[in-house]
Amino acid sequence: MMATQSDRLAILSDTEQFALYGLPDFDDGQRSEYLSLCEEELALASSRPSSHAQVYCALQIGYFKAKHAFFRFTWDDVQDDSAFVETRYFNGRTFESFPITKHEYFAQRALIAELFTYQLWSADFLQRLRQQADQIVRRDVTPGFIVTELIAHLNEHKIVRPGYTTLQTLISETLSAERQRLGCLLAGVLDEAAKDALAQLLVRDDTLSELAALKQDAKDFGWRQMAREREKRAKLEVIYWIAKDLLPKLAISQQNLHYYADLAIFYTVYDLRRLKCEQTHLYLLCYAWQRYRQLTDNLVDASGYHMKQFEDESKVRTNKHFVAEQVRRQQETPQVGRLLLLFVDETVADATPFGDVRQRAFKIMAKNALESAGQLAENSQRHILSIE
Repeated sequence: MMATQSDRLAILSDTEQFALYGLPDFDDGQRSEYLSLCEEELALASSRPSSHAQVYCALQIGYFKAKHAFFRFTWDDVQDDSAFVETRYFNGRTFESFPITKHEYFAQRALIAELFTYQLWSADFLQRLRQQADQIVRRDVTPGFIVTELIAHLNEHKIVRPGYTTLQTLISETLSAERQRLGCLLAGVLDEAAKDALAQLLVRDDTLSELAALKQDAKDFGWRQMAREREKRAKLEVIYWIAKDLLPKLAISQQNLHYYADLAIFYTVYDLRRLKCEQTHLYLLCYAWQRYRQLTDNLVDASGYHMKQFEDESKVRTNKHFVAEQVRRQQETPQVGRLLLLFVDETVADATPFGDVRQRAFKIMAKNALESAGQLAENSQRHILSIE
């Protein structure tokens, strides 16, 4: 049974579809740009057998320059454009607004394509375009990207693009073939242990499924949040190593890998359980690979965050200690000076017992403070000597 318009894959938005396939809607500037004909273009339009066919051809030339496509239009659709062409190139003479024949329409298409060295679309190009689509889908499976790349390929090789439904059918078949390719590969490489590990992500419990819980990101770098991140990472670790081994064998791009991973987030667990098993396995493998790396990055970032906090706190404590030590040493400097002067004080007789001298020293500077100052001075000197 033939697919209806609503059943076909929507490869472009309405705006994008109009940009490629809609009849040009020129403003005054665009009308002057595209409907201004060179000598060769005007000669082609003037060669047509009737005045209305000549005007029609001139419009078709301008529209082709704008969109590299051909259009079927009525005179009511192009009143402003036809008036511009009639006034500029046909002396403003009026003509009967007859529709052109089908034969004349196709004849004009062939002549205009030849003038611009384009090839008209035919079924002969379909296989070539399908091969191109097969390569594009390995890079990005999003329909919008595929159709954009196909249009670029056709423009590069100067081939008039096919109708929208042809592209819809081609891209739908290409995506279906890619799903089958990946499904067959996964069916051949996934063992029962791997399938069981993936199935565990879809087991429901009384609250959230494990997969839904894994989708929740950490709110901060607090230890509770990071503990949960470690738990999530541990749950995905087995599947991550399976994915790391299998995904390169599927020959898909990083872009597609992230796209499939996003689908695992987009679908509910209920939806994932209802999809074809190979399709679900692909989405979960990609999700596990991506999410495990995200969780690892989160933990690394958390470690860096806490290390930075520790460094900042250490710097603050060190600076405080340094300032306190500087103040203490400044306070001790006069006392050390008085101690040194004690040894040259002539009022102290040489026969004075050392014990008495030491008691006088302790009055100047407490014993523990004196020991600390002496050790600091000795250590500083050793450090200087070791550097030298």
